[in-house]
Amino acid sequence: MGTGGTGNYFVVTDTSGNVIAVRHYETSYGAANNIAPYTMMFLGEPQVDGANTAPRYITHFWNLSSGTVEDFPNVISHHDIQYDQINNTFLTIQNYVRNNSVLFDKIVQVDPYGNVIWTWDEYNYIPLSEASPFNELSTLDGQTVEDLTHSNTLDWHYNDSIIYLNVRNVNTFFKINQTTGNLIWACGEFGNFTLLGADGQPVPSLWYHCHDVKEVAPDVFTLFDNDYNNNTNPYDCHSRMVELTLNETSMTEYVNWSWEAPTAYWTPYAGANLLLPNGDFIGDFADPTHQNPSYQQNLPWDFTDRGAVFVEVNATGQVVRTFTFPVGCYAYRIETVTNPSVITPIPTHVVSPTPTPVITPTPVITLSPTPVITQTPSVSPSSHPSINRQTIINSVVLAAVIVEVVVLAVLFYMRKRISNHKN
Repeated sequence: MGTGGTGNYFVVTDTSGNVIAVRHYETSYGAANNIAPYTMMFLGEPQVDGANTAPRYITHFWNLSSGTVEDFPNVISHHDIQYDQINNTFLTIQNYVRNNSVLFDKIVQVDPYGNVIWTWDEYNYIPLSEASPFNELSTLDGQTVEDLTHSNTLDWHYNDSIIYLNVRNVNTFFKINQTTGNLIWACGEFGNFTLLGADGQPVPSLWYHCHDVKEVAPDVFTLFDNDYNNNTNPYDCHSRMVELTLNETSMTEYVNWSWEAPTAYWTPYAGANLLLPNGDFIGDFADPTHQNPSYQQNLPWDFTDRGAVFVEVNATGQVVRTFTFPVGCYAYRIETVTNPSVITPIPTHVVSPTPTPVITPTPVITLSPTPVITQTPSVSPSSHPSINRQTIINSVVLAAVIVEVVVLAVLFYMRKRISNHKN
């Protein structure tokens, strides 16, 4: 965490906000993932190059217990990265300009030396007709181009040869068969599913420009709905934590749980929705000021007293606690980490962040009703989400025997870095 030009930080804390370990670097960090006990994989140190809204980074493994770092300078990705521990390979996102005018992404699987093993190109599946009506642009190597796709999340089930890819700018995520390379389905504004609103009637989209799409149980997904460039209501400005249920028999999808933040927490860029081992959700409302100049003429905000905000909410929609950071602190994503309550020795690459998060209660509660499903699903929509969530909780309880603390891996940016890495 940094303010006043002190750089960018990768922070590990316990769930009370106590800092356990920190990394500090001049340029920004990308995503981080917990790949083994006490071990984080992260993007950064340094930022290599890339579009202004999708900088590329090299990959590292950071052992929190020993403080050692293993570097993979030829494994480069933007926004997200996944790791197959069995075959020792990485799944990356690579962007490129096509026809000198449009920015696309590829999924690229590489070995630890950067040798390409497998690729999947969005160009074959996303037509130009699906471009955002908001004329979203990006700059790559000095060239301003249309940012058609802007993929920002990978969820790799390598044992099943399945990849989920979130394509932010078309409000759609994909299920891909890695063995065949076939697109199994698309879900979202341009997908194969009928999207059902709270009243059970079809809606154009259930989210707008989201982040952090993950499958947390069979056909149940969590995501962070930025509510940015909302086609139906551009000035709505209410970011949400969302849990979705898909029915691959009736080909319907609906929101089975959500928590909508007040406008003061609106986050157009970045953000995360994390399902905790106790069944609660924690949202990363990442914006450093929670203001956007292009919207101030419609919403005369003056919320300048806070930066990024983390909110933990239980399954009934009650706010458990809130972590509020000072203005200028921008947290790209959060992740859980398995670690002992005390890490010895402390990593040598450590600085003391100032100030630390302030924990304050927040009474705002918004619970989305479960929609009435007009088509007969294979599983009762009223029971399916709770069964899946309880299954997750039960499985984590077993793991808790060896896991003493669940902590957050937090990627902080300075406000001045937003122009280099907004999404």
